[in-house]
Amino acid sequence: MSNRKTIAKNAAVLMGSQVLTWGMTLLLTIFLPRYLGASAIGKFHFSTSVWAIVAIIATFGMDTLLTKEIARHPERLPTLLWNSAVLRLGLFGLGWLGMILFLNAFGYPTETRQVVYVMGAASLLWLVSGAAQSALQGLERMEFNSLGMVLSKLVNTVVGIALLLAGQGVLIIAAVGGLAALVNFAVQFYFLRRITPLPFHVNLTEMRHLLRAGLPYLFSAIFLVVYMQFDIVIISLLIDDRAVGWYGAADQLFGTLLFVPTVLMTAVFPTISRQFITDPDALARTTRKSFDLSVLLSLPVGLGTLVVADQAVVLLFGEEFAPSGPILALMGIVLILTYLNVFLGQFLISMDRQNQWTAVMAVATLATLPLDLWLIPLCERTFGNGGLGGAISFIITEFLMMVAGLFLLPRGILQRANAWLAVRAIFAGLVMTGTAWLVRQQFIVLPILVGTLVYAGMLWLLRLIPAEDAALLRDLTRAVLRRLRPASQE
Repeated sequence: MSNRKTIAKNAAVLMGSQVLTWGMTLLLTIFLPRYLGASAIGKFHFSTSVWAIVAIIATFGMDTLLTKEIARHPERLPTLLWNSAVLRLGLFGLGWLGMILFLNAFGYPTETRQVVYVMGAASLLWLVSGAAQSALQGLERMEFNSLGMVLSKLVNTVVGIALLLAGQGVLIIAAVGGLAALVNFAVQFYFLRRITPLPFHVNLTEMRHLLRAGLPYLFSAIFLVVYMQFDIVIISLLIDDRAVGWYGAADQLFGTLLFVPTVLMTAVFPTISRQFITDPDALARTTRKSFDLSVLLSLPVGLGTLVVADQAVVLLFGEEFAPSGPILALMGIVLILTYLNVFLGQFLISMDRQNQWTAVMAVATLATLPLDLWLIPLCERTFGNGGLGGAISFIITEFLMMVAGLFLLPRGILQRANAWLAVRAIFAGLVMTGTAWLVRQQFIVLPILVGTLVYAGMLWLLRLIPAEDAALLRDLTRAVLRRLRPASQE
């Protein structure tokens, strides 16, 4: 199968599963705030944030390393998998001890600590299953990754909503995440064992290699997670759980809207990692196509979010979460920049330029601290909504990262044609925004429909999609629909 067809097939599989999981996530997202309230949601998001930081340290950059190494040398899969899994378990144990010390040192309430510990068990299962997922991604067998995610999300959504309706609180709902993580763990390892034998083999030499080789990816991942989660921690320290809940609700919707670049780069990454070694010309072509696609997809999602944010959060979460609307509107701008930064980061890593991208992440993370400490209290005093400061800080750092990432790409890999397409796409997005803004007070479906039709019309009018890419998108859409149809019939 050609690289292009492989990417299209994997993208179709991932997009189909993402549509399903996105729908289930959205459903659960609607129920959680309404039944638990802003304070409990604040505890939930705080726990997610702190375990994300621990998981990144325990992973030690090995997810990206495994995918890259297995894509280039699939015969090394068993050795890489088991040594990585053992290392993860040991590092997570240290992280658990650190978490106990952190929670007690800062005097967090008993219920908050309980939620954190329960979600920690789920985090451990996700951590180990991540090794199998990385191996499957390196083999470009995305369908099994997708199956595990869909089934785990189904369990989390159905059981979670049932328990919410039964009147259960945040602690029990947090425990459901552990059950979902167990389902994903079982699926990933079951299908990986069906694809290839997995003889258990662990040695200190291989562990040392993984730690050394994973170090650049670790630093990049640490900076990424701290950078992404730091706002929530600062808000929890400077304001209260209610403010964390407002920011967390907007941040959760922001995260669900990142599924498009996640799907694209998950499908592309193994291919471009190989192309860097075997076919640099093909890598350049793939880079240009991916940049164009990232631009074209980011603008309607980000600007559309800006238009409908206020109405969306009230519709989904209720009036209590109205302060999340302005935060989400600002995050619409962040979405555009983040789509491009996901593209830039993955391509730089595939070209073995992870150290340079890590330096960019380090600067962004260091810049986030003073920006948050200044902007969050300022916005709390001025607007009664400290989360606005976190979103503004996000915009500043994401823009600077985008500029740095474009500068770090090899000279000539992006051309004037890419810049010209971006300019025309921005114009199309502004026309879409202006038109949808006129009907923003109507029911949310209308501005979304108007914006979609106007943007599609501008794409056609400005000839922003080449004929061959349009054909590929049609094939991809049909493949996604074929993937969804059996699932809906079941």
